[in-house]
Amino acid sequence: MRTAAKVLALALLLAIKPACGGGGGGGGSSSPGVSFPALPSLVSPIPPAGSTGGLPLLSTGAPTINVNGMSDAAAQAALQAALNVGGTIVMTNGGGSRTIVLSGILNMPSDSGTPKTVILDGTGQITLSGNHSTGILQINDEAQLTVQQMTFIDARATASGGAINGLARARLVTIINCSFDNCQTTQGGPDIGGGAIRIANGQHTEISGCTFNKCAGSNGGAVNSLGTQLTILNSTFTQNAAFGSGGGADAGPTGQGGIGGAVYVDNVSNAASLSHQLTLTGCVFNANVANDSAGALFGFMTEGTGSSTPINQCTFAGNAVVGGHGYSGAIYSQSDTLTVSNSTFNLNSATSSGGAVFCTNDTSTFTNCTFQGNTCAALGGGIFTTAGNVTLLNVTLAQNVGGNFAGGLFSTATTTTVQNCVFSGNTALGNAFAGDQVNSSFAGGGANVQAPNTGTGAKPATATGTTLVADAKLGPLQNNGGPTFTMQPQAGSAAIDLTGVTGAPATDQRGNVRTGAGPDAGACESP
Repeated sequence: MRTAAKVLALALLLAIKPACGGGGGGGGSSSPGVSFPALPSLVSPIPPAGSTGGLPLLSTGAPTINVNGMSDAAAQAALQAALNVGGTIVMTNGGGSRTIVLSGILNMPSDSGTPKTVILDGTGQITLSGNHSTGILQINDEAQLTVQQMTFIDARATASGGAINGLARARLVTIINCSFDNCQTTQGGPDIGGGAIRIANGQHTEISGCTFNKCAGSNGGAVNSLGTQLTILNSTFTQNAAFGSGGGADAGPTGQGGIGGAVYVDNVSNAASLSHQLTLTGCVFNANVANDSAGALFGFMTEGTGSSTPINQCTFAGNAVVGGHGYSGAIYSQSDTLTVSNSTFNLNSATSSGGAVFCTNDTSTFTNCTFQGNTCAALGGGIFTTAGNVTLLNVTLAQNVGGNFAGGLFSTATTTTVQNCVFSGNTALGNAFAGDQVNSSFAGGGANVQAPNTGTGAKPATATGTTLVADAKLGPLQNNGGPTFTMQPQAGSAAIDLTGVTGAPATDQRGNVRTGAGPDAGACESP
């Protein structure tokens, strides 16, 4: 952790059983830096995670362990023996479901010669339980692991990786079609955490088609990744929590974590020869919570490494940061390149700035995105940014609220370009003079629609080009087709076939071809 902006603190984690002697009615805890937060309510309706483009299941063959009739102790011993050997392990319960309650953590040991490789297949029948007292699987040095079709519940670890923990320099870790429920770490502190999964200093972690529900860690309620390329596909994160307090180590002794309600990423590779990338595609983040920054996703990239964060076809709904510095209800992104496309942010909230997004990248680009109903107590109800080159292309920002000013977009970046965008009904509660929709008329862009234009200091989104003050007549945020919810301009909308729209993507947020006399402003084409 390198900046003071990465400091979080939580309040009270209800619905997750406290594992460290605290939590409960007032958020007290016997562990320093731990304060369990109340979980936000789930947003409904919401689109499902993506169903295409995920990782295929590996072909594993006939069962190697049939636990039907075994005691939990015998089943655990059989699995540990198989892990000691390595190779492919296929578990079955003779066709029915089975929960194996572990008495201690399973260990995937290192080999003195060839690094160990394991494929572990639960065949959709096997659940491993930590019984609120133990972690489930430890990955040791230079190992390579694939886990598929398995459920992990009630795991507990002290510092890192409640269910799966990569001790050091794991090669490739791949998790396919697995579920993690009520898995958590118990100790507060900077960098540590990952209630479900933590991989540090690895090569690449891939997560596909997984669900993470009510997991908790000091940083990264579900996933904690340090120095490792991370790819997450078609996965769902609900009501996970970062329970640490005080933020990162840069904050000094009080920096005891609490960053990234669902996912925490600090540096995406420690090796120059590896890909420096954090990738999210087709994911849903619903009602995750953190204390100081990043209610859903925290991504810190090492400056100058060519790191990139592409986010596509994702939904961030109802995520919250509830205290501390209070940055970014959904996403906090810092350094190098952030690219967000075809994604929706709705009903996220922050106690300071960036109701949905807080970014300080060298380059930040938002294309075909919808921001609706996000709120913050200070600046930028939808987006807050202070660095680099920022571009919004065919973005819809509607009904967002900035507690001070700039309900839609707050930017003091080096350059800001706002092209073909819709600003509708964004409000500033504290200082409308400084701008309801935006904080400034930006130099780049044009062909935008903005209404209302209220307050004595009302500003058009762009200083050059065209910003039409008119009603975009947007429909509600709903399923209009495509992988994410959108707000479609209705008959008579000023956004339809807006004169001057240039450079619009060939398809809208739904993936539909833009039609009509010309492309519409905003993320979604009219009917």
